Amino acid sequence: MGEPRKFNILVVDDEKSNILALMDILKPEYNVYAARSGQSAIEMAEKHLPDIILLDIIMADMDGYEVITALKNSNKTKDIPVIFVTGLSSAGDEEKGLDFGVADYIIKPFSPAIVKLRVRNQIKLIEQFRMTITEEVRKAEIAEESNKAKSRFLANMSHEIRTPMNVIAGLTDLMLEENNLPSNLKENLKKISIAGNTLLGLINDVLDISKIEAGKLELLPVQYETAGLLNDISTLNKTRIENKPVKFILDINEDLPSSLLGDDLRVKQIINNLLSNAFKYTRQGSVTLGMHCSPDCSQDSVCISIYVSDTGIGIREKDMEKLFSDYGQVDIHANRLIEGTGLGLAITKRLTEMMNGEISVESEYGKGTTFRVNLRQGYISDEKIGAKTAERLNSFQYAEDIHITAKKLVRPDLSFARVLAVDDMQTNLDVAAGLLGKYKMQVDCVLSGQEAVERIRSGEPIYSAIFMDHMMPDMDGIEAANIIRDLESDYARNIPIIALTANAIQGTENMFYANGFQEFISKPINIMQLDTVVQKWIRKKDL
Repeated sequence: MGEPRKFNILVVDDEKSNILALMDILKPEYNVYAARSGQSAIEMAEKHLPDIILLDIIMADMDGYEVITALKNSNKTKDIPVIFVTGLSSAGDEEKGLDFGVADYIIKPFSPAIVKLRVRNQIKLIEQFRMTITEEVRKAEIAEESNKAKSRFLANMSHEIRTPMNVIAGLTDLMLEENNLPSNLKENLKKISIAGNTLLGLINDVLDISKIEAGKLELLPVQYETAGLLNDISTLNKTRIENKPVKFILDINEDLPSSLLGDDLRVKQIINNLLSNAFKYTRQGSVTLGMHCSPDCSQDSVCISIYVSDTGIGIREKDMEKLFSDYGQVDIHANRLIEGTGLGLAITKRLTEMMNGEISVESEYGKGTTFRVNLRQGYISDEKIGAKTAERLNSFQYAEDIHITAKKLVRPDLSFARVLAVDDMQTNLDVAAGLLGKYKMQVDCVLSGQEAVERIRSGEPIYSAIFMDHMMPDMDGIEAANIIRDLESDYARNIPIIALTANAIQGTENMFYANGFQEFISKPINIMQLDTVVQKWIRKKDL
């Protein structure tokens, strides 16, 4: 280790004898510089940034009070400790100096021992402060590295779990679309699908709470159809009843706007979390979802009031305060057989607050619970869903089972098209080929990014689009897409590339869009989302 660095001290006094005396005292331990006027002191402090300034008060051009005021008003010098060295010895003078922000006060004529001790005390304070700052910086760096490690872990975990989930959900949906399935096989496949969606919900809870804690969860507002959102919610939650003697009731008011502006996925998540909770803790009776429009919003926003009421086991008064805390279920002993992470309500509260909304709860133990949420969404138009749509929603005539929806989905005949599916797992390619094959497209499959690049470089065959996985060994999807875009052909530069990936971390969409992709579809693949993308990008004129 080298010699410890010497601290730098600036001595300011218009009397040369005082400067020489202080330099004799301090030079053995410190680097000492001198200024004979207030203005030169300010300039030297700005230029050299000394560790401590010893400053006289009574000087000809500018007194010490003016000098310290100038120093404190500069961002560069405001934190440099200043010790007044002065012949002004009254208590009032010292009080005035301290009021101006000096660190200490030495009275002339000064004792060399006192000067050394006062300066050493300031040096100790400086060292302690710098150690604290260094420690805080080190902790911040560790925390930042920890957050990066957590993000990497979440991305990997998301990919590793969603990849097999894509196979389970995709192959199950494909089989459920088959006609003339034996009833027992169809029921078992439905149970697999429900279990898969439940597992996916748990994965999403863990990812979401981690993103919220890291401050990385963002709202992505879009225009959405209110009836369609409620249809999706009712379709999913009908499956939660299973064989329990529980009635699912919808209380949807005709005054709801037909369209709204907001993050529909997060609105859906809030309502689904509340309904999931209600169905978990209700063994018999009913679960009710109600929604209506409140009149007390501004012209550019709409206030939506939502309630979820159940006849379940209720919540003890003592458990109310910890209801929205992370990683916990209330009344654990009574509810030990109920599945879940305990994150749903915590996420619901955070999402509601992110939308400048409010959530409240009323409950009577043993009789049931009601959650109320008020959300502010963007205004689109005065058009309402109307009485007919509200009635169809409330009677579940608007909602259809997702598998029936898939069966009724009219897929266009795209037999003119040939597409390339890229994934390092054969089972994922089987799912992609099965789903895309429903459009009568020819689907070629390759197991690496490098193979995809070579197919496009050769120019044969000509593909209408590429469906590309992200996390692959050797060459990942982003590398492959960038290489394809750099190939010297209009075909390579313009071919649509769609990400099919299990990486569901917030911000992933923007990463793909910035690297040559046209669309982003997360695994497990949603059939309706895939249909939208296929119909948008697979066109005859692209051939």
